[in-house]
Amino acid sequence: GYSLSMLRLLEAVAFGVTTLFFVAETYVTLFVDPGWLVIYAQRHQAEMSILARQPSIIWIVLIVVYGTFIPNTGRRCGAVTTMMAVSPLAAVGWGGWAGAAVPPRLLLLFLAEMAMWMGCAVAIAIYGSHKIATLNDEALAARHLGPYQLKQRIGHGGMADVYLAEHLLLKRPCAVKVIRPDRAGESAMLERFLREVQITATLTHPNTVQVFDYGQTRDGTVFCAMEYLSGLSLDALVERHGPLPAARTIFVLRQLCGALAEAHTAGLVHRDVKPSNVILGSRGGVHDVAKLLDFGLARVQSADALVPGLTQTGLIFGTPSYMSPEQAAGASGVDARSDLYSLGALAYYLIAGQPPFVRNTVAQTLVAHINEAVVPLRDCCEDVPADLEAVVLRCLAKEPDRRFVDATSLDRALGACHSAAGWTDERAADWWSTVTVAEAS
Repeated sequence: GYSLSMLRLLEAVAFGVTTLFFVAETYVTLFVDPGWLVIYAQRHQAEMSILARQPSIIWIVLIVVYGTFIPNTGRRCGAVTTMMAVSPLAAVGWGGWAGAAVPPRLLLLFLAEMAMWMGCAVAIAIYGSHKIATLNDEALAARHLGPYQLKQRIGHGGMADVYLAEHLLLKRPCAVKVIRPDRAGESAMLERFLREVQITATLTHPNTVQVFDYGQTRDGTVFCAMEYLSGLSLDALVERHGPLPAARTIFVLRQLCGALAEAHTAGLVHRDVKPSNVILGSRGGVHDVAKLLDFGLARVQSADALVPGLTQTGLIFGTPSYMSPEQAAGASGVDARSDLYSLGALAYYLIAGQPPFVRNTVAQTLVAHINEAVVPLRDCCEDVPADLEAVVLRCLAKEPDRRFVDATSLDRALGACHSAAGWTDERAADWWSTVTVAEAS
């Protein structure tokens, strides 16, 4: 089959040529000989709306056809159909302005009527595109992928969708990550997805998400199955229940240190450590178990430079609010200490309820990570222990050499904090039982 880029090119050519043809036809019909338009309008002003509908019909059909038959996101469909709708209005407006014989009042009336019909067509197209996408999701959720029965979509991202699924024979719940149909034709995306699966499958730490399977169906759908994690992401946890106490923050961070230590020992740099990539829940009767997800941006330090197309100097990968200064600058030599900075930014968020730098734009956020000093935690949270604040601020040092040497050293420093022993299994169990009862009621 054709790649996504080839299909988009064919779409652009087909609808682009058709749009230009109809623009020319609309302009010629109305303004090459505008005298008849003026005479008609003057004699039948009450019927101007009928006149405006005549050139609008072909545009309504074109816009609705695009929204109905071309797979799209709602945003992209809206952008393309809006450009289609503006094209005839621009042609009519320019033609009417250039033709002095057309009275301005009649021209505005004509344009207003056309704009109303164009707006209706765009709204229908966007709604149709959204409904079709929803039906496609529902159809996908009702199908089998290999030995997995998809139940419902539980996550949505730029590259893939995640579904709650069940293994048909083992009856074991799992999460199945499926490349989105509109990205399935991109070879670089598929290669990155496969790398994520391969990388994650090599990791066995209990605080790293476990991958079960990888496959591709006959129709080309690419998927991987991993353990299903019930619980809350750290960003959802803070948004719903507020910042964490120092003891619980240390408890979570030490688990993530273990997951990163294994990855770093294997030569992997995660490059996207952030609250939404950590799930906190209960596993096997143990509460507050942290699981590190999404190694899609992970980099193999020793090998990536030799693999063309996977990483390029100067490109920025990751999430700006949790990005190390060297990563924000697009440096090529990002190493494990970059993940420690991101973990420090995550710790700052857990304690303060916001990341170290909150700016209006991505560019301002990246510049802040590179150049600006971090506001001490106790300036916004007076009850933060001094020893924990010192550990977090050391992680957030601008120069990598001033941070901890590795994740194990960071883990030891966290363990030496006075609050380290303050969060117990009993406290965690009580907290989760309270939350479960509250959400059930």
